[in-house]
Amino acid sequence: MSDVPWEAVPIAEPLSEGHAEIERAWSPVRVPGHWQLEDAFAGYEGYVLYKTSFEAPPVGEGGFFSLRFGGVYYSARAWLNEAYLGSHQGYFSPFEFDCTRSILEGTNELLVEVYSPQELEENDRETVGGVWARWDGMDPDINPGGIFRGVTLVRSGAVRVRSLGVNAEPSGHGQVVLDLYAWRASEIEISGRIHPLGFDAPAAELQRVVRVEPGENQVRATFFLRQPRLWWTWDRGGQALYEMVLTCAGNEERVRFGVRTVELREWQVYLNGERVFMRGINYVPTDAYPARASEERLRADASLVREANMNAVRVHAHVSEEAFYRACDELGLLVFQDFPLQWTHRRSVMQPAITQAKEMARNLRNYPSVGIYLAHDEPFYVVPPEKWNALTLARTAAEVLSPRWLLWQRRVLGPAVVRAIHEIDDSRPVIEAAGHPLTTNHLYFGWYYGHFRDLERVVRVLPGLSRLPTEYGAQALPDPVTLEEIWPEGQPPNWHVLSESYRMQFARMERYVRWEGDRLAYIRETQRYQAGLLKHATELFRRRKYGPTGGTFAFMLNDPAPAVSWSVVDWKHRPKAAYGVLAAAMSPVLVCAEYPGESYAKGTSLLLPLFVINDFARDLGSLEWTWDLYLDGARIARGAGEMEMPADSVRRIGQARAKLSDAGNATLVLGLSGEGVEETNSYEFTVTDRRRGSATPAR
Repeated sequence: MSDVPWEAVPIAEPLSEGHAEIERAWSPVRVPGHWQLEDAFAGYEGYVLYKTSFEAPPVGEGGFFSLRFGGVYYSARAWLNEAYLGSHQGYFSPFEFDCTRSILEGTNELLVEVYSPQELEENDRETVGGVWARWDGMDPDINPGGIFRGVTLVRSGAVRVRSLGVNAEPSGHGQVVLDLYAWRASEIEISGRIHPLGFDAPAAELQRVVRVEPGENQVRATFFLRQPRLWWTWDRGGQALYEMVLTCAGNEERVRFGVRTVELREWQVYLNGERVFMRGINYVPTDAYPARASEERLRADASLVREANMNAVRVHAHVSEEAFYRACDELGLLVFQDFPLQWTHRRSVMQPAITQAKEMARNLRNYPSVGIYLAHDEPFYVVPPEKWNALTLARTAAEVLSPRWLLWQRRVLGPAVVRAIHEIDDSRPVIEAAGHPLTTNHLYFGWYYGHFRDLERVVRVLPGLSRLPTEYGAQALPDPVTLEEIWPEGQPPNWHVLSESYRMQFARMERYVRWEGDRLAYIRETQRYQAGLLKHATELFRRRKYGPTGGTFAFMLNDPAPAVSWSVVDWKHRPKAAYGVLAAAMSPVLVCAEYPGESYAKGTSLLLPLFVINDFARDLGSLEWTWDLYLDGARIARGAGEMEMPADSVRRIGQARAKLSDAGNATLVLGLSGEGVEETNSYEFTVTDRRRGSATPAR
């Protein structure tokens, strides 16, 4: 029904029994789409009433009809020919209503009330909206309200398949879970065939006769897959995928799945029983208005993660589109999937959150790439820097450190979401929350607090802080061409607009990179700073692999709208300097040094430990390593050695040692070579004359 014309009108309050006196003129509106993208509704938030008319064929003997909505942000109520069909909350899940009794042969009138409220406070949210519920990385005036996926009239027989889930263990034992809607009691036959996609392996079949009752039914059937081929992340093996073709009461359904297990032990990930270090990044929506999220763009996003040498991605505070998860399946990226709860909510969100958590698990259960769920991002009081004061900072600190029984979000809401996910899918781990200090920590050294080199000193004293870092990073301006849209060249910066509408945290930036009046230099220096911070933290976490760090997730990949943010790829898909630096730091084989200071005093001795990290599940054999130290382009010291590199390990290989006898710009260059291995890395710092100011002492 997306090809029929739709009209819409804003209304002040919800309808009563599907009737309303509409005094304003109706305006054309696109479906799928978002009302803010229409001139008539630009900037609007609240209730919008949609209507359309469509032609329906004769119902006929034994014919049944459903109205299926692919996605509505945020909630909807529907009437067909003035008969109430039902309601739904939550943006990411398709839903449908039985309309058999209210549909007419010929012309039908459909009325849909859509509600997408303005979230005014970060910590008083009424929706399970995640990044769309007043997140500090997106313009707060963006509201994706609307019927943003297609609406279809579905004709079916006496039984309709609402969802199909497949789970297969490495042992070969598998189960099919069918959610069915039946219009009358009957016995039905279920048959299915499973075949590999793109490789040779034994197929499998299942067949069963079951009885269904009127209304909702759930049917389970088992199968056995001989010699199953497992799904792995790209750096550990192949991405074997299977397809099930299932026939049920005349309906044919197809679903793709993989065979694998995921466990979380002591905050370390085990894929198919093997420990795997997660090298990942946070991913936010590809577009602030998801109707514009093309399959091409979603697949390009997944490719950006893979091309940056990462084997994991955290889908941050939202549920993405099908094309993104399919791409992760094919590229071998393990997904840490957030449920879109972020910060604190009203207690009225409890039941909608439980319902939507079940929907999320039902929708994503067939993707082998989806490995771990996160129920709630930072379930404590959080405000952006422009609202910081002694009271707000004290409250945040108190809630972060308080016992779980003290906070409703942690005591009640989080555990309820965890139980809801497990009720649908108990094959994946569920982490209750992201942002806790000794588990899924958010370590914004060098942005929200301290300097980024402080991170190393802190985790040396408190190792548990780096157990599973799920966020760290700094903001940087985008590419100069991209920036033209919000800060044209030749114009002075409007810090208020850049902060309010484009989320630049200017006061934080000014602390680390000062504005000196040159736009291009400012872009370059903010990107340089971001790149250095991400390189330092990523290499540090990788050196601490399994001792205790189980993985690392930088913040963040992309922007969904024009912004000055933590992204390493801007909203026009142009990479910042940090993207390439992060790709190097995420290489499965890495040679690195303990990160040098920013500067050293002339006459001191440099002493930096050197390391090699191997994330592959195979020995690398004999490797040769080198280091060269240059001062103003001239080599002043070097070293070399050989070592054996075992599988999935970290080894300290030696140290770079040199007397810094002259002032200048220094570069330390590392090299690693062997059969199938050719890696380099480098670090820059300055050597200063003591008389010209302070210097960082050498170790």
